[in-house]
Amino acid sequence: MQREVIPARILRPILLLALLLATAACGTAAATTPTTTPAVSAPVVSVPVAAGGAVEVVVSGTPDEPLPTLTASARQALRQTAEDTPATDGPGGPGSSATVRSADGGTHAVIALTPRRANGAVEHGPRRGVLVDDAVGAVAGAVTTTTAPAGPARLDLLDGLDQATRGGGGGLLVVVSNGLSISAGFDVRSTGWLADPDVLAADLHSRGLLPDLTGWNVLWTGLGAVAGHQTPLPKPIRTHLQAYWAAICRASGAATCVFDDAVTASTPPAATGDWPTVAIPAVESFTGPSGDVTETLPDALLGFQGDSAALTPEAVEIVGARAAAIEAALAARPDATVSVVGRAADPPGSTLEGRRALSFARARAVADALARAGLTHPITVVGEGTPAGSTAMHNGVFGDTAADQLRVCVIRYRTGA
Repeated sequence: MQREVIPARILRPILLLALLLATAACGTAAATTPTTTPAVSAPVVSVPVAAGGAVEVVVSGTPDEPLPTLTASARQALRQTAEDTPATDGPGGPGSSATVRSADGGTHAVIALTPRRANGAVEHGPRRGVLVDDAVGAVAGAVTTTTAPAGPARLDLLDGLDQATRGGGGGLLVVVSNGLSISAGFDVRSTGWLADPDVLAADLHSRGLLPDLTGWNVLWTGLGAVAGHQTPLPKPIRTHLQAYWAAICRASGAATCVFDDAVTASTPPAATGDWPTVAIPAVESFTGPSGDVTETLPDALLGFQGDSAALTPEAVEIVGARAAAIEAALAARPDATVSVVGRAADPPGSTLEGRRALSFARARAVADALARAGLTHPITVVGEGTPAGSTAMHNGVFGDTAADQLRVCVIRYRTGA
């Protein structure tokens, strides 16, 4: 077991350096500092519009998502399709249209986007913009009333995307979904939040589960948005969920894949009924009777990949929040110390010393982040490796779920006397 103590005299220079860097950046902070949560009025993202004018809108519409809506970016993409698609006069003449479907492949509505007069002639006059806006509004209305199918509570987005695009020659694919797929093919509950996105996509492709998105420009809206009984997704989990779907999009051959960061309205869903929830990693905190506090941070939140001990930017934010909370909790105890204990799983081929070294490096990364975020108390760093008596191996098989429970960093401190 590796152990190290970072004394307060080492922490103070770290804090001073962080303060100097923050001060030096004050002149540009307003322009360069990213927000933790995208604003509702996020900039409209641009999506290429393919020739042909085909638009497919796939909506999951589950009870655990906000009411599905079209974002400003999606509306703009539909307007652009209506304006740019070549059309000919006459009832039923070639032009652009949008098909709104539920994730089970059922067609909810087909709406013409090309602006036409009552006789079928393409409108090029002053009413053109009004007619286009009316068509986009009709699509938005259809999206809002699309709900998850009744019956077994399963969301198979991969199959829904396949049914929407199968046999098509490409176009614009708008996905309105939080992306929490719980189908047998891609079930985020069993995949977890530590899988390599490209490896996941390659596995799905090898099993013939990916749609053929060749020629399709994908715009994904509402990713990670939840309602009902579903636990909200912290930023690291939303980031990893997007990485999963981005890899799937690439492996499916999509021409482009854009994720709209606009926050959807928190309007309650129209869908009702029981729906399986997805367990979301979170910081677990326990306080004993003597004020002994134990906070457990799973690797899924810290963003450690493979044998890396590098925190993701989102994880740094989470650790920073813990530093502020701990500093406040220990305000009356200037002599208090904090410990960070790293733990690791025991995959086949790993060694006792290797697991201890990895868990120590990760605990040290968390301790350093705590110090940089303002924690002034001495920090003890311990690399425990795999705890005695624990293993992710059962009957000769390495269990990913059990491994995820072992991959944690534990922060301990005492608030009582």
